[in-house]
Amino acid sequence: MTTTVTSNKVEASSRKKEKTPVAPAAGAVANLGPAFDPFDQGHPFKPSNGPATPDLDVGVGKSDKVHIRLQQRNGRKTLTTVQGLPDKYDYRKLLKVMKKEFACNGTIVREEDADLDENTPAVKKGAGLGDVLQFQGDHRIQIRDFLIAKGFYTEAEAKDSVIVHGY
Repeated sequence: MTTTVTSNKVEASSRKKEKTPVAPAAGAVANLGPAFDPFDQGHPFKPSNGPATPDLDVGVGKSDKVHIRLQQRNGRKTLTTVQGLPDKYDYRKLLKVMKKEFACNGTIVREEDADLDENTPAVKKGAGLGDVLQFQGDHRIQIRDFLIAKGFYTEAEAKDSVIVHGY
C-alpha cells in the first residue's frame, strides 16, 4: 500500500506487482499450440483441438463415398446395406428397380426412424449417415455392378467412390 500526496489530498492505493512476461530462449519453440489430452473422451471420429491428432476422414456419413456392407442377421440370413448415396437420387425409385433386378426384398432406413429404434443394424444413433438402403441377402458385388451399369459411376470413379466392405 502506497500513499501519495497530491495538492492537499492524500490518496491510498493498493498496487499489485505485475509480472513481466519472460522472453523465451533463442532456441526454444515459441508457439506450441493448444494442449493435447490423449485421454480425452471426445467424439472418436471428430478431430480434437490438439495438434497431435490427425484429421480423420472416416468415409462414413455424408461424404462422396458409397459404402456397401454385409451384416449378419441370424443363422445364414444376411442384410446388404448401401449408405452414402447422393441425395439427388430418389431412393424409392432406386429401391424399386434394385429389388426387381436382384430378386430380393429391401427397405429404406431413414435416419430419423433409426433414432427411435436402437436395434436397427444399419444406422447408429446420431451418426449422420443419412438414409440407408437395406437388401435381404448378399448383393454387394451386384449392387456395385448395378451402380456402374446404370451410369451412377464410371468404372474409374467406382474404384475410388464405391467401397465394398468384406472382400
